[in-house]
Amino acid sequence: MTEPVAAGTPAEPQPQPRPAARRRELSALLRTAVVVAAVVLFLNRFVLNLSIVEGDSMQPTLHPGDWLLVSRLAGDALPIHLGDVVILRDPRPEDGSPGYLVKRVVGLPGDVVELRQGQLLRNGLPVPELYADRAPALENFQAVQVEPGHYFVLGDNRQWRASRDSRTFGAVDASDITGRAELLLWPLDHAGRL
Repeated sequence: MTEPVAAGTPAEPQPQPRPAARRRELSALLRTAVVVAAVVLFLNRFVLNLSIVEGDSMQPTLHPGDWLLVSRLAGDALPIHLGDVVILRDPRPEDGSPGYLVKRVVGLPGDVVELRQGQLLRNGLPVPELYADRAPALENFQAVQVEPGHYFVLGDNRQWRASRDSRTFGAVDASDITGRAELLLWPLDHAGRL
């Protein structure tokens, strides 16, 4: 049974942590912070990272400032498919370039890819591109066969000179693909799977 305490009676003083206990708590907190930082750095380097779109080459799908969640496992543990949006090292970086590009895979190793009056053809057949610019430039690009270990990539913006892609620098080596964009995170009104 507890004894009633009158109002205004001071409560018993709480024991203060000893300096040794405080050092142990601080040490445990520091170890936890180091482990969390190591896990985040590992995930960012080898599994997932955040990428922010620059430029207009992927419009109407992606816009400058969009945030992408990128799987770094693409190509190694996850195969690359037609239609995937990938991040790749810029084969011919220009002044002011961030060194990476975001493009769509439209040709796999062995495919024959061409543009006729703005229409993408793969292995001689027209490819429906619901993601691409609705009124592409009426451009022709001679048929090329994608070499083994390479991918043909295009920007979704097919206006004249709106995208530096495989039309400019050829098919990209699989080793230059650093990730596959999985999700559009921001802005929220366009968020979702790519």
